Amino acid sequence: MNVRAAARSGPDTAWAMEAAIGRLLVAGTWIAMTLIAVGVVLTLASGVDPLAPGAVAPFDPGSIRSALVALRSEGFLWAGIVLVLALPIGRVVVAGVGFLAAGDWRLAFISAAVLLVVLASVGAAIRLEG
Repeated sequence: MNVRAAARSGPDTAWAMEAAIGRLLVAGTWIAMTLIAVGVVLTLASGVDPLAPGAVAPFDPGSIRSALVALRSEGFLWAGIVLVLALPIGRVVVAGVGFLAAGDWRLAFISAAVLLVVLASVGAAIRLEG
């Protein structure tokens, strides 16, 4: 690591990266929980029994946006769930970018490898489902 990279990878950079990750996780969690709460309220207000067979539409990523625009409960529920699942991926991305900015190639490579494993798992799950 050269002197310039060492200067950028000190405690201030580490703190800034952890602060950015913390803000991402806190904001994402609040948004996701708000979406889920709105979905629950809309479900209860519509009189739908969420435990009844067929009461909840199956997961279709392509229909989330239209369900949100139409103010249907399943759009809010699925959007919140997807956001909760996406937060750890966002954390890995932010950490990887921070490591790259600090010139820490080893940890940036590890972050990229973790991201590839997670994305491969998501891809495999989608293929197995379809």
